[in-house]
Amino acid sequence: MSEKIGRFEIASQLAQSPFATVYKTTDTESQQTVALKVVRLDSMADRAAFMKAVFEEAERAKPLSSHNIAGLYGVGDEGDLLLAAAEYVQGNSVATTLARHEGFSIWDLQDIARQVCQGLDHAHGHNVIHVSLEPAKIMVQWDGLVKILGFGISTMNASRGASSETVPEVLHYASPEQARGETCDHRSAIFSLGAILYEMATEQKAFAGNTPDEIRTAILESTPPLPHRLKGNVNPALSALIMKALSKSPDERFQSGQELVKELEQCKSQGGLAAKAAVAAVARAPQAPRPEVPKAAASAFAGAPAATPKSPVTPAAPTTTASVAAPAEEKPAFAVDPMMAGGAAAASPKTSFSDISELPPLKEVRIVDPPPMTAEEPVLEEVPEPVPAATVHQAEPEKPKVQVRAAAKKAVTEIRKTPPKLYLYAVGGAILLIAVFLLGMTLHNYWEDRDTSDSSADVQQPASQPQTAPKPAQAAPPAPVAQQPAAQAPAQPQDQAAQEIEQPEEQSQPRESARSRRGRTRSRTVAIVPAQLTVNSTPAGASISFDGAVLCQSPCTLTGIAPGQHTVSAAKEGYSSAAHSIVLASGANSSVNLELGAMAAGLNVASTPAGAVIALDGKDTGKLTPAHIAVQKPGSHTVTLRRSGYLDASSNVNIQLGQSSNVNLQLTQLGDTDDIRAAGGRFKKMFGGGGGTSEMGVVSVKTQPKGAQIMVNNRVLDKNSPFDFYLNPGTYILDITMSGYKPIHKVITVQEGEKVAIQETLNPE
Repeated sequence: MSEKIGRFEIASQLAQSPFATVYKTTDTESQQTVALKVVRLDSMADRAAFMKAVFEEAERAKPLSSHNIAGLYGVGDEGDLLLAAAEYVQGNSVATTLARHEGFSIWDLQDIARQVCQGLDHAHGHNVIHVSLEPAKIMVQWDGLVKILGFGISTMNASRGASSETVPEVLHYASPEQARGETCDHRSAIFSLGAILYEMATEQKAFAGNTPDEIRTAILESTPPLPHRLKGNVNPALSALIMKALSKSPDERFQSGQELVKELEQCKSQGGLAAKAAVAAVARAPQAPRPEVPKAAASAFAGAPAATPKSPVTPAAPTTTASVAAPAEEKPAFAVDPMMAGGAAAASPKTSFSDISELPPLKEVRIVDPPPMTAEEPVLEEVPEPVPAATVHQAEPEKPKVQVRAAAKKAVTEIRKTPPKLYLYAVGGAILLIAVFLLGMTLHNYWEDRDTSDSSADVQQPASQPQTAPKPAQAAPPAPVAQQPAAQAPAQPQDQAAQEIEQPEEQSQPRESARSRRGRTRSRTVAIVPAQLTVNSTPAGASISFDGAVLCQSPCTLTGIAPGQHTVSAAKEGYSSAAHSIVLASGANSSVNLELGAMAAGLNVASTPAGAVIALDGKDTGKLTPAHIAVQKPGSHTVTLRRSGYLDASSNVNIQLGQSSNVNLQLTQLGDTDDIRAAGGRFKKMFGGGGGTSEMGVVSVKTQPKGAQIMVNNRVLDKNSPFDFYLNPGTYILDITMSGYKPIHKVITVQEGEKVAIQETLNPE
């Protein structure tokens, strides 16, 4: 059987410290899973002052509504126990990751620091300060969302940690002003965050000690070692950022979380630029022969100190080969983070050809023919060392002179040895080749004369017509005409246009002979036939523009288009425009379909107070106010806002595509149900409160039939109807249910000293 503390049913234990225990529990009234922190008050020296500080902080934390802050549901006492019910967060804390020695990359540090700083700045805007920030209170959910625990109840840890004789974990992250017992502001949390980042980067606490006094002395008087001194892979810029957050004086720290995040971004970019500068510096350095890199030196690329080699490394003898492969550098087995690679200057990065600003001077190299390779010889051979050009020319022997007479006699002797039949074959082949060539020339002249005669007959004018100047060979291109499919556009006299375009070239000189015009290129005119284009769009009814001119609405057909490249576009209200470039040939009949994307409408939803869950048409959007929601479907929509402790609020909004709408609703806070008590009975104190009933109102619930269950703000009352009970002034949600009958849902308003009478007859289902 499960245990219970008050109305909370314990499911499991989450954490435990010498003075507090955190349980995963279920609120039996709201059936909600909550994290319940329990502190024993029996050993408290100043119990009243402690409870007062906790209740005051919880009251100040009520307006907080950040995604990076775990919500606080309520604080109260149950006997000798102080209870705090807060949001249950699933994930791993930074303390758990540190305990597992899994390590953090610069991207982890940046993401966690950014979200923590957002939560701290949000709390600072509401004058709320977290006075006990530690790694265990920074939770990282499975989706990467970071939540800060303990807002509203951080005084629990700070007060007990200050008076405890044991070494509380939170003391390692206290600021100097906290160690001195002074008043703290938001910069104290910046110091605590700096101590957490120090441990995340170095895996060592910034201020260690075996007793509380030793830790306080370290916080007030000592300065921790620089992080990049402890870890060689920590960038000096990141090290300086952490040390600035750990400044003893609040004025020397970051004045806000946003300032820390901004410098962290610059720190990362500077780390990347420093790595690129190191690579460029190596590329510009003269490429002298380097000795073989030992494995101990390769570790310096990752930022680790290079081990001392056992024996000195002697450079290799200068080689004289024409091409020698450089020894391959050993690459690290992991990607080096630019922010976590402080030893980048000691590395030997590989230079890209594109990074070389100037090519080396050319050298004359004498290549000696290698001797025949045998099985015992290696693949690579050594050749003589390159020498200057002048030396090469001096060493070359003088070329021998050719004896012309001896060479001629030798050629005549070889010719005489040729058989006579070979001469006959050569002469016969030459004669056959000449005959084929002459036959080809004759056929070419014959066909050319025939074509020229036909052409001159086509273009010759009658003798009775006077000769005029030649007309242009090509007419102006026709303009496109839009035709809708339903209406038949009048046909253009294309034949007549073609006749006008195909005007023959008139002769201005007498007819020449075919022989004189041989080899001349005849000027021929080409007929241009207009093209046709059918344009469709999805959806239909879009305005179609052709080469920038609006012509029709889709679907439609454009005729009389000049061949060439054209641009057709479609536009429709509520949709994004689409354009298409098309090349039309002469006489082509083409079609194109343009897809128009629907433009989403914008809906800006806000509430007072913020942090309400947004439901659109009854479906949870997963967003909290204020938020922007993209709506794909136009028309009327219902926006409903829900927040715990407030009455649901709804509003109807008409949304049009491509436009933004605004919804801002005022939420009505529900009354407090902690002080419910039976009229005339004994008052039971729950989560603080108390007093008389003079300032309360009376609610009387009677049903027919009797015995119906009564719920106020989802809290089930101890008795069934008829029942009279006291409520504090405010607005309440009243639900009356009974098996076999339809439920009754009402919203009532209770005034001070007044009575609200409810009499209902239940209808069977």
